[in-house]
Amino acid sequence: MKMMFVGVVAFGAGFIAGITACGQKETLPGELRVLTRVDTVRITSPPRVAVRYLKADTVYLPAAEGADSVRAVVPLEQAEYSGDGYRAYVSGYRPRLDSLVTVRSFTAQSTARAPRFSIGLQAGYGITPRGFQPYLGVGVSYKINL
Repeated sequence: MKMMFVGVVAFGAGFIAGITACGQKETLPGELRVLTRVDTVRITSPPRVAVRYLKADTVYLPAAEGADSVRAVVPLEQAEYSGDGYRAYVSGYRPRLDSLVTVRSFTAQSTARAPRFSIGLQAGYGITPRGFQPYLGVGVSYKINL
């Protein structure tokens, strides 16, 4: 009877330890690795791809030395600059894009499968040639993923 009581206590302790361990996140090396990289690319003289003439605008330019302003008609353009991973539009009179800075961000993830079999210390109550007895030893476990 005493052995049965010891076995029930060992089983209960193992059961409580198992429930406590289930609430904790198990981290294995290489299980999930997230790498975020931010890369800055500077383009000093981007090539112009297309130019569109939008409309003509009338502007008043100041004249030299006290004279009244001069009326001028200025064509407005829209220039498009594009390349690998960027596109920019610039509008105005003779538009020009001096430089362009883009920030690229990418994320890589790798997952490795956790091993299903493990070897560890076990304690419990089991059937032996002498009947039901407490058990303490090394055993093999198999992890079932639900």
